[in-house]
Amino acid sequence: MIFRSFIKAIQTLAADVGIPSGLSELDVKTEDFDVLTENALKDACGFTNPIQASHEEIKAIFAQAM
Repeated sequence: MIFRSFIKAIQTLAADVGIPSGLSELDVKTEDFDVLTENALKDACGFTNPIQASHEEIKAIFAQAM
């Protein structure tokens, strides 16, 4: 129950300060996913992640973020 309140508070704060609720609000299109995914795979931060995401897994994350 407390988690729902926390999530709702974060959503309200994000809306209040104008944070986009998804990539579509930033004019990202599904045809951009391959380029975005390739760039994500090149990011140095990903190399230290103990579990490396595949191209398809990262693409799925972008799809969910639309």
